[in-house]
Amino acid sequence: MSKGTIKRKSKPIPEWKNEKEKYIILAKKKAGIWTRVANYIFEHQIELPLKIISAIILSYLVNPTPQNPFSKFLFLSYPIQKSSSDEIQYGKGYWDIAYIFFWILVLTFIREFTMQYLLKSFALYAGIKTKSLTRFMEQGYIFIYCLISTSAGSYIMSQGPYGYFNTKYLWIGYPHFLMSPSLKHYYLIQFAFWLQQITVLLLKIEKPRKDFVEMAAHHIITCLLIGGSYLFNFTRIGNTVFVTMDFTDIWLSFAKCLKYLELPSIITDMMFVFFMIAWIYTRHYLYGLIIWTTYSESCLPENNKCIWDPLNGYWLTWWSKYIILFGLVLLQILMVYWFSLILRVAWRVVTGKNAEDTRSDIEDDDDNIIANPEECKYTKNK
Repeated sequence: MSKGTIKRKSKPIPEWKNEKEKYIILAKKKAGIWTRVANYIFEHQIELPLKIISAIILSYLVNPTPQNPFSKFLFLSYPIQKSSSDEIQYGKGYWDIAYIFFWILVLTFIREFTMQYLLKSFALYAGIKTKSLTRFMEQGYIFIYCLISTSAGSYIMSQGPYGYFNTKYLWIGYPHFLMSPSLKHYYLIQFAFWLQQITVLLLKIEKPRKDFVEMAAHHIITCLLIGGSYLFNFTRIGNTVFVTMDFTDIWLSFAKCLKYLELPSIITDMMFVFFMIAWIYTRHYLYGLIIWTTYSESCLPENNKCIWDPLNGYWLTWWSKYIILFGLVLLQILMVYWFSLILRVAWRVVTGKNAEDTRSDIEDDDDNIIANPEECKYTKNK
């Protein structure tokens, strides 16, 4: 070596624990911006929303008054009270978006916290296999959420004249511009839940199933129906649709949890039969009533003024009802498709095989993970 030259230290060659770790780390370095963002959100589902939630709450506490714009994230906007003796009701407006955004953060935090610190501990105690651990936690969270949402939705229905699908009152007095505090809370939180579910699906925070496209279509149609019904003053119909859908999801997710617990097949098969009955009754019979009343009762003269006057909240005419019907029927078509899969499972039960979800997970073994390293965000829960 010539005098005056500086010897450079060579970079140490990293030591990988195994080939799987090597491919995962290299994939993270080579991943595009979208994949990096998705991975970051996946890996910080507790810390990230908690930081934003804390920032919003602290910003409100600096000036805890309705004039503080951060109050719109924490409390319902547009209160209306005609007289001091009347109950406060609520209208609609752009600030509702802030409330929805806040609850997307809250539900993201609750979902991950519930899965990682409550359901995971129970699953490990129950001896659930590693392969089924993440699915059990996901379905356990859906079970808890739908149990709460169905109870809340049923209670709100019981407080109104349209309780237990008294369908003519879905239209009498339209437009239903004003909402009770409980109905508005319920509706916006449900909207936040489904927007958060779309995020979970599209960022692939949950591993996709074979019916990924159908599930994505379902979530998008659902969010369009929720947003449209809220904007166009069809919240009574939305309330009834939520209850029909969420009630069935209670039993679907519960049946799957029992399956992952590897209980005797007679128990899981009996739960599947109960779920199947609930599906037929709520998603085809009761939901069918909603489709029928939209077609036959929505524009009856004795029910409401069927006029087009958006500035005063009147969005329902003889032709606009077909736009509503289009969305409702699209959702029913997806329900019929999934019911055909349910019948396949029922046939397995009848022929002596146990109930198995035909939309089975796309399970990847270690070799597949290495072959597709950009999906490294799944490995955290493997």
